[in-house]
Amino acid sequence: MDGAHLNVSHYVDVVKEQLVSAWAVAKPTALAASDAALTAATGAADFLEPMNAKVMVAQAQLHDYVVRLSAVPAVQGVLESISEVGLVQDVAHATLGQRKLAPESLLWVLLLVIGFALLTFLIVPKAKLAVWGFFYFFLARDKKPCKPTDMKIDKNSPNCKRMKIVFIRHGESQWNSVFNKGWKIFLPVRLVRALIKEASMVFQRDSLFYDSPLNAQGLQQGWDLLAFLASQPPGCREPGTCHKPVEQLQVEDIVSIIMGDAGESVVASSILRRAISTVLLALSPRLLKSTFAKDRVHLMTSLQEISRNVDTLSITRSRTTPKVPVDEARMKNMGDLMSHWYKTRLDSRQNSGNKTLGMKADKRQRQFVKWVFEQRDVDCIIVGGHSLWFREFFKSFMPKSSVHTAKTAKMVNCGVVAFDLYRTVQHGTEVIRIPPESIKEIYGGFEGKAKKKKG
Repeated sequence: MDGAHLNVSHYVDVVKEQLVSAWAVAKPTALAASDAALTAATGAADFLEPMNAKVMVAQAQLHDYVVRLSAVPAVQGVLESISEVGLVQDVAHATLGQRKLAPESLLWVLLLVIGFALLTFLIVPKAKLAVWGFFYFFLARDKKPCKPTDMKIDKNSPNCKRMKIVFIRHGESQWNSVFNKGWKIFLPVRLVRALIKEASMVFQRDSLFYDSPLNAQGLQQGWDLLAFLASQPPGCREPGTCHKPVEQLQVEDIVSIIMGDAGESVVASSILRRAISTVLLALSPRLLKSTFAKDRVHLMTSLQEISRNVDTLSITRSRTTPKVPVDEARMKNMGDLMSHWYKTRLDSRQNSGNKTLGMKADKRQRQFVKWVFEQRDVDCIIVGGHSLWFREFFKSFMPKSSVHTAKTAKMVNCGVVAFDLYRTVQHGTEVIRIPPESIKEIYGGFEGKAKKKKG
């Protein structure tokens, strides 16, 4: 046992000697590092000390400014009036323990609220859109289309231009699922579910209400339209057929033009995602046969829906393209392709951002018509858009005396309607005209019953 004890003691002594030797080697380096750390800490403290002093000076100056501002008679009067409001007194009592705040204290609270709101705008992408949507709903006068006339046009006049137009209405949207489908008694339930999902997307560039995307039914309607277009027999078999006006064409001729198999056409869409997705889905065979340089979807603010509801406001910034909606990116057998189209086939040059209070329907209609007749070497414009915008366009540019269904009924979801659009100048006045006889229902058409006008 004594031998074992000696061996252990000897081992401990050896370890001690090794530790001492190691420390002797490492000590200079460790002390140098310690001195460097101390020097750095001292330097940081010396650097921060004047900054702390500046912060304290700034706080004192701000406090002095707030005190002086709250003492200005006009400001003081406003603050006292606000402090007399019952709701303000209740909130003050619940949070600060006193019902009436001094003008200086109330001004501090207001500044903090404003600062928090500005910080929210920076952190939450859709906060600014939410505020704009609130004001737009109450201040907008969007339903002001161009006034129709009965002025005759000379189609054979040298300065009269014609363009074939194809309207494609978007499929059903998430907004429709909440507010326009099902029994009204269950609306609160649908609304709560939608609000919960909306809250989960607060930090994303996505929404159910703003720029409402297609719902499941809307996507199926897009598939059905694609199947219809792909199933039509070849058209425009005779040379020059594609250059004829709509009223002289058959359905298969117009479908061949829509699918890019005949003539020269351009595709445009509203900047709202439900219109974009409908066009990309239904015209996928056309896009697969071409490139971005040859075929792209022009996003146009002028085609934005006519309404004050928030679902008509875009979440996409000016001169940018939207992201594919989450549900569409996950779509079976098509999600990757839709994501690819959103990334590669959208042209944002005509996207000037959301419609403004001054950009009423008549101005947007004129912008679109101007763009249409600026296109060169094109004989057809294919437009993805919205029911109210389409109906108001028909009302504005068909003869005032016309009683055509297009002036009173909406197009069905994913409906397709073609027509001829003429532009001329007569006696110094620009005339835009849609001949009623040129309107041709290609798919779906108009809703069966137009809503009766209120007496």
